[in-house]
Amino acid sequence: MRDDLLPVLACPVCAEPLGRVDGGQVGCAEGHRFDEAKQGHLTLLPAKRRALTADTPEMVDARLRFLGRGHYAPVERALAAVVASVDVPGVVLDVGSGPGTYLAHVLTADSVPAWRRGVALDLSAIAIRRAARAHERAGAVVGDVTERLPVVDGAAAVVLDVFAPRNQTEYARVLHPDGVLVVVTPRTGHLAELAEATIAVDPEKERRLHDSLTPAFVLRSSEDLTWTMDLSAEDVHDVVHMGPSHHHVDPETVFAPATVTAAVTVSTWSPA
Repeated sequence: MRDDLLPVLACPVCAEPLGRVDGGQVGCAEGHRFDEAKQGHLTLLPAKRRALTADTPEMVDARLRFLGRGHYAPVERALAAVVASVDVPGVVLDVGSGPGTYLAHVLTADSVPAWRRGVALDLSAIAIRRAARAHERAGAVVGDVTERLPVVDGAAAVVLDVFAPRNQTEYARVLHPDGVLVVVTPRTGHLAELAEATIAVDPEKERRLHDSLTPAFVLRSSEDLTWTMDLSAEDVHDVVHMGPSHHHVDPETVFAPATVTAAVTVSTWSPA
């Protein structure tokens, strides 16, 4: 973990900022200590939390392969454009980051200043081990989006939420007053050609998105992105297995190449 990112992070026990302490550990002024993993990430989970399902190694590998082939490049470009437009101090906090692919693309974009740093946060330790190596200006943390985030108040210039659960209270707390929340959600028709193998998009998703972010946030903009992907059999396997549908599909299922529609909404939100 980069030392200059530690003050951005908060102790999951007392919420005080973290820093490097004797013995190479990470800790806070109250004496709570945390070991840094050999891969460079930190685990900052609350002592008591609900049992949740994190991404498996198979899901993480599938996501890395699929996104690595550029199939979701329109999303990556949209995220980079928003981050480049934000002119306030703070990190890019990618919540539900998975292996950090989107965060790495944002930090690599020519339009994003080289001083901007990022933090990937995900419940999956498998994913965060990969995220710790995703970009030299990024740190990685195992954390729980449904609980208090291990991030100090106002530390994020941008919060990214790409196909991830949302926590409006915590997003509002960690976001700079002039910062931006970016949310990417699937629309009806997303991966429709793979409907038998993927989880259907809730037709009430737009309403639920609004309800999940108000009154703490106000909608700034909303852009619908639609594109066609010519997928190989391996691509189809990976897009099916990189998300929640992985838990519902027979691992022995053989897929055929397909032309598949991607349909998502990229919305930006400001603190109310």
